[in-house]
Amino acid sequence: MPNKHLNPEGIDYKLFTPGPVEVPEWILNEMGKANDTHRSLAYREMHQSIRTNMQKLLSTKNEILIWANSGSGIMEACVRNLVKDDEYALFFTCGAFGDRWASMAKSNGKKADVIKVEWGLGVSPELVKETLDKADKKYSVVFITFNETSTGVLNPLDKIGPIVRDYGALLCVDTVSGMAGTLIKMDDWGIDVALASVQKCFALPPGIAVSAISDRAFEKAKTVENRGFYLDFLSLQKKGKNDEHPITPPIPQIRALKVDLEHIIERGVEQYAKDHSERTQLIRDWAVKEGFEIYSPEGYHSQTVVAIKNNENGPFKGDPALVAKFVDAMFERGFKIVNGYGKQLKGRNFRIAPMGWVTTEETQQMLDAATLAVQDALK
Repeated sequence: MPNKHLNPEGIDYKLFTPGPVEVPEWILNEMGKANDTHRSLAYREMHQSIRTNMQKLLSTKNEILIWANSGSGIMEACVRNLVKDDEYALFFTCGAFGDRWASMAKSNGKKADVIKVEWGLGVSPELVKETLDKADKKYSVVFITFNETSTGVLNPLDKIGPIVRDYGALLCVDTVSGMAGTLIKMDDWGIDVALASVQKCFALPPGIAVSAISDRAFEKAKTVENRGFYLDFLSLQKKGKNDEHPITPPIPQIRALKVDLEHIIERGVEQYAKDHSERTQLIRDWAVKEGFEIYSPEGYHSQTVVAIKNNENGPFKGDPALVAKFVDAMFERGFKIVNGYGKQLKGRNFRIAPMGWVTTEETQQMLDAATLAVQDALK
C-alpha cells in the first residue's frame, strides 16, 4: 500500500514526483533510531562508510563531502569557491535549474556568460566545443546540468567532459536528479565537481546533499577569496578527511544515507541505474501509446524523470487546463505526479519520475491508473 502522507484530503498516495520522492519504510526506520553526536565514533564510522561507497557509486578517487543543505547550496558553493572576481565562468543551460545556477553567479557578483539552449533540447558536445573554440576570453570554470529536471533532458557528459578538460577549465556538474539513477564515471569524464541532493534517486527525505570534488578544484579554492563560512570547500574538506563535519548535520539523514548506499552497492551500481532507465522507458512507451509526445529529443532522454509534452494532436489538444485535471485525477487515484515546472512549462508538459526504490510493478500500477486518469480529465 502507498505510504501515508500528510495532506488535507486524507488520501493515501505514492510519489512519482521528481523530488522529493517516495521514501521506503526501511529508510524511515533508520532515521527513527536514537541519535549520537556528530563528534562520536559512531558518527565517524557512518561518515567514512558514505565516503567509501560514494566513490564506488561515482567511479572516482575524488574527495566526498557531505553537506548540511540541499543541492542548491553546493551549486552556490561552486560559484563562491571556484570563480575569482576577475575571472569568467561559462554556463550551459537548457532548463529552469541551469538558469537558476547562472543566476547564482550573478547574484554573487561573478562574471558569467550564459549559453542557453531552447528548453526541451539538450546541450550537444558540438555546441560546447564550438563555444569554447570561438570564445574571446578564457573561462576558468564551466557549469552544466547533467539531468535537467524541468525538461527531462539528459546531457552527454561522457562526451562533454573531455572537451572542457582539454580546454583547461574546471567542470562543475549539477547531477541532482541524475546521481545514482544514472551511471556516472566522474574521473573518466573529467568532472571536477559532481553534486546531488538525497531526496531524488537516493530516496531519502531532504536535508543533506553530497558531492565529489577533485584535487584541482580544491587547489583552485585555496586561491579564491571570500568563499564564505557555511559553504567553504576547504572547511568541509578539512573536517571530512577526519570523517567529521564542521557544523551539526542532520544525523538521521546521514544514518539513512549510509544504509541506502550499502543497499545500492549490494544491488550493483550499474543495475540500480538500469532499474531507473527501465522504469522511465515504461513511462515513455505508455505516453507514446496514449498519443502524447516526449518533451526531450531522442538521444537526450533522462533516465530518471520523464517530461511528457501536452502536444496539440495529443489527448489534451494542448489545453493546459486538462493537464491540471489529469494531475488531480492521478492524485485521486493514489499517485502524485507534477505539472510542468514554473510559468514557462506549466500546462505545456507534465512530469513523472520513478526515482529511488519504487519497483517496476509499482510503476506499471501507476501507469494503469494514468490511463484511467486521462479519461477522467477528458470528462
